[in-house]
Order: sequence, then C-alpha cells, then structure tokens
Amino acid sequence: MRSLSVGVTTTDDSDMLHISDICDNNSPEIANPLFWFYCPFGIVVLVIRLFIIASFVFFSVVTPPEWRRVSFPVLRWLLGIRVGLNRTKRAIGQEIGRTVVAVNHVSVIDYWVTPEIGHPVVVSGTALRRENRLDPIIFKTMELVSGVRFLPARDARGIAALLERWRLKKEATTLYVPAEMTINNGRGLFRFNPTLLSRGFPVVPMALTITTCLGLVPHPLMSGGLATMLRLLMLPRVRFAVAYLPAQHRAPGEAPQHFADRIQRMIADHLGIPATAFTVEDKRLYRNAKSSGARVS
Repeated sequence: MRSLSVGVTTTDDSDMLHISDICDNNSPEIANPLFWFYCPFGIVVLVIRLFIIASFVFFSVVTPPEWRRVSFPVLRWLLGIRVGLNRTKRAIGQEIGRTVVAVNHVSVIDYWVTPEIGHPVVVSGTALRRENRLDPIIFKTMELVSGVRFLPARDARGIAALLERWRLKKEATTLYVPAEMTINNGRGLFRFNPTLLSRGFPVVPMALTITTCLGLVPHPLMSGGLATMLRLLMLPRVRFAVAYLPAQHRAPGEAPQHFADRIQRMIADHLGIPATAFTVEDKRLYRNAKSSGARVS
C-alpha cells in the first residue's frame, strides 16, 4: 500500500497529516459509556421517531406537494435535528437559484439540513461504495417528506439534463454537491472533486458542522450508513451549523481542480481545519487496510 502521509494544502507547507487524522476518531468507535446507559431509552425514542416519519410519509401522499416545504421543518424538529444558519432562509434562497452549492460532508443525515431553502436537487451516493438496496427507499422517503429531489452521483445523463435546463432558464433549482465524495471526521477536508463544480455556473461554498451528544461519533469509519443513521435518530438532539459563503466563479483559464481546491480552502478556512490533498480513494485504501489488519504507513 502506498504511503498515506502527505502535506495539507494550506499556506504552511510544513504541516503534515496522516490519512488516519481525518478518518479515525479520538473517542471510542461508537460512543462513550453515557450512550450505552441511554441506549434502552434511545431505542424507544427511535421507534417513536420512525413512526413519526411513517406518518409524515402518509401525510405527504394525501396533501399537495407544496405543503411538504411547510411540514418538513416540523418533522425535522420532532426528530431532534436542530439547524443554525448564518443568514435568513429568504436571503439565502434569493441567491442560490441556478447555482451549485459545494458542501463538505459530515454525516449520513446532511441532506436533512436545508431542503426547504430554495428548490434543492441533491447529488446522492458517494464514490466510496455502491448504492445498497435500502438507499433508494431512504431517498424516496426523503423526497416524499421534504420535496427535495435526488440525483445519483453516477447519473451523468440526469445531471447534464438538469444543467441544460438551467442554461435554457427553464428551471431555477439548486444543485447540492457533497464535493468530498465521502464523509470526513470534522478534523480536515478531503480534496474536492471538480467534476460538478466547473460547469459554467456560480458555486456557493457551504460550510457544515455537526454536533452530537452523549459522545456519539457522527460517522464511525467502519460503521454502515443505515446503522449510523439509526444511532443518530436515537439521540435527544443533533445540531448542525450551516454557513453559506460568497458565491465563487471559475476564472478564465483556471483549471477545474484548482477551482475546486479554492472552494475547499474557503470552507476549510471558515471551519478552521486543514484542506488536505487526501481523496476518497485514499480513504477507501485506508479503510480496506484496517479491515484486513494490514499496517498503514
């Protein structure tokens, strides 16, 4: 396995990080003992919340679609998810039509954060794993209760069709792109993938942080997505802080990867963490090595 220690892409080239620094967690892999004491009560909370989600799915089927944007913040509150924005929803919504929002990826429930702002289309899935059989059910449920649309990351034709409608001014949606293509641990950003950031439209960097309670790790490296999501829904609360930063335009002659790195650095600087050169492929290699018990240099 190749070495996975590289310099971060900050102004201080002497800084060095290992891939484990943005993959592993300082706390236990799942949570501290407080979570296990809470767990029996948390299972009851989870069952109630799954019933609430099912109720909202039924409600969304028998009511007009526009009601989803009104009801979804209520659902999110009932699920214990709290969101703090750096500006008003109205101000943000007026600025993000026909733009790409590049966001860092911090958890499996990131797409619950801002579906009622503007008219979002979310790129779903990651490059780290194939979509499992439950993913379409989860994304369809989210579409029903929030009105947000999902486009799989591998659906190049669907994404191209969306951008063409933007060019023809037939649609004023917003494309949310988890540009790292994988989830970080909050201590550094993976290098942004430039594929959807250099299509001739403004890019709005969105800095996202998540705070859990009871010591729960938002996304353990070796844990599956469904198990992680259920554990988050067990918690009394999960808090997100969202900051929409000034829109950026790719300069004439600027390389796509350079532009993506510039967006990455803006978000990293806002969060006060490194913008690293590690990629989703580095994380895949590191996780495979840990799974097999191999030594990671």
